[in-house]
Formats: sequence, structure tokens, C-alpha cells
Amino acid sequence: MDDILFRHTAIATPNDKSDAFLSRAAASDCAKNLVEESKAFDKLLKDSLQIEVPSDLTDKILLEQSFALEHDKTVSARWHIGIAASIAFIIGISVPMVGEQLTNSTTLINSAQLVHTPSDIGSVALQHVKQEYFLTAKANENATLQSVNAKLAIYGAKATDSFGEVLFVNYCSFEGTSALHMILKGEKGRITVFVVPEDAGFKPSSSFKDQHLKGISEHIGKASLVIVGEQDEPLEMMKEKLAGSIKWDI
Repeated sequence: MDDILFRHTAIATPNDKSDAFLSRAAASDCAKNLVEESKAFDKLLKDSLQIEVPSDLTDKILLEQSFALEHDKTVSARWHIGIAASIAFIIGISVPMVGEQLTNSTTLINSAQLVHTPSDIGSVALQHVKQEYFLTAKANENATLQSVNAKLAIYGAKATDSFGEVLFVNYCSFEGTSALHMILKGEKGRITVFVVPEDAGFKPSSSFKDQHLKGISEHIGKASLVIVGEQDEPLEMMKEKLAGSIKWDI
């Protein structure tokens, strides 16, 4: 085997087992080094291409697809409701009033309809996580403890150094109420934590769940702490961690 063919074989297929190649590789230290270097590079390339697939990748994909379907249904429902409301408004302003008695009756009915029924805080939290999923699922702001405490302060709370890794922190509209929305790194995946002011008027719910998510909540200090994660996430562990790493003004 001549030098040119040997070098080509050593670089392209360093694990060649032909007698001619093995004989030429053993002929000198320079040839041996070339073959060993090519084998090392070949192994490095193969190792780089072997990417470990997370065991829960299938579940994550199915979860994302289900949230996408629910999001599309929500958008479609809102569009139809908007059309129906517009039609009702046009009909309403087109029909003249038929008397003071009818007007008073209508006023009483409308007043009764305006009575607000408090929403369940767990249901609102689950819906919020699903709606914001595509905006926050891959967010990683590496939020500092200082930025977390700057936002926690208005709720009478302060986090300590043991708070944990915060991937996202910002204010959000929690069904019309200004609340704090945080995403923390959990044992299995991401955990969403809401801090909702106590005067928001939501119906309390100590535990809640749906097909994909589960959550727990408790009233602490001047707010309700709501924790949401996937079904296999140990939320009680996160609850205990937060209890020891957040100081509240009682």
C-alpha cells in the first residue's frame, strides 16, 4: 500500500482490518500515530452524535400538543362569543323600550346577572398555565434573587438564598387580578408559582388537578401561594422548600 492510499484510508476508515492497511500502519511510529489520531477523532465524532433522549420526551410532546388544541378551542370560542355579543348589541339598540315597567324589570334582571360568583383559584391557575405555556415553556431568564425580591416586596414577602433556581419571574393578569408569576426548577421539570393578593376574592382550593396538571395552594401572609406542576412533580416538596425560603410579613 503506497503512502497516499494509506493516508486516505487512515483518515477515512481508521478501523480498516485489511492486511495491507494493518501492515502499513505497523511499519512506523508516524503511521501508528496517524491511525490512532484518526480513531480518536472518529470516536469523538460518534459520541457527539449520540444525544440522549429524555425518558419523558413523549409525555412532554403530548402535553404540548394537548395545550395547543385547548388554545385553539379557546380562541375559536372567543371569536364566536364576540360575534354573538355584537349581534345581541345591534338587536338591543334596535328594539325600542316598551314602557317603564319593562325597563325596571330589565334593570332588575341585569343587576341579578351582574352578581359576581368568585372563581376557584385552582381552576384559574390551571387555565393560566395552559394559556401561557407556549410563552414560558422554554423561558430561562436566570432571574436573580434581587429581581425576585423586588417583585415579591409588594406582597409583603422576601426570598432567601435557598429560594432555588428561578427561570422566569414577572407580573401577570390572574383573571383580571395583578399577580406574580414565577417558574422554578423542580425535581422533574418546571413548576409554576403564583402569588395572588388576598383581596382578589378567589374561592380557595387547597388542591386541584386536571388531566395533565395538578396544584396546591395556601394562604400565607397577605397573599395566596399557588403551586402548579405536572402529575409526576412532587409539589409538597416545593411547598416545604418555599415555606423555608420565603419570609412573609404576617
